[in-house]
Amino acid sequence: MELSPELQGVAASLAASAVRNTAQAVSDKIAALKAKGRAEETINGLEELINDLIQDKAELTRIARAYESELVAQRLTPGDIGYVTSNVMPIVEKLLDASGNKSSQSSEIIEGLKALMSPETVNILQILGFNFRDAIGDPMTTLTRRAILSRAPADNQDLQALQLRREIAIYELALDAEATARFRQLMGS
Repeated sequence: MELSPELQGVAASLAASAVRNTAQAVSDKIAALKAKGRAEETINGLEELINDLIQDKAELTRIARAYESELVAQRLTPGDIGYVTSNVMPIVEKLLDASGNKSSQSSEIIEGLKALMSPETVNILQILGFNFRDAIGDPMTTLTRRAILSRAPADNQDLQALQLRREIAIYELALDAEATARFRQLMGS
């Protein structure tokens, strides 16, 4: 699983906190404070260490929540599964009917999809680490984006590049006498 930039930052914070708060590091700080031999300085140092540990605990709680929210965002709930199944399967069936491909193979495909989209199957696959949102949602988003962009007018740079290619082809045509003659013949002049 590829980590998002946000989770990479969280992972870095977790690693830094883990290094700061190992039992050995805390023990070494306490030993260094005691070695100074001055009670007031030792107490101040211990208070500072306790405050740092409390801040790190708050940071670790924030990190745990960030990981939890990322995992929850990736996991489909039984309600999500039921909603998708009850709304998508009728559309798939209509599309197959509309295509005129009403065969036993179509029925088998629909039954296979229904089995795949059952809450039990989805739950098992998620437990095994399958991420439906990455596997299905991201490609669908990419395909939709490409379909929309393919219908959008070309941007100015694309148009300029095509015009430049056309001009180069015209110059190359002009340099070749036989090609120019064939072109004139094609154009009827």
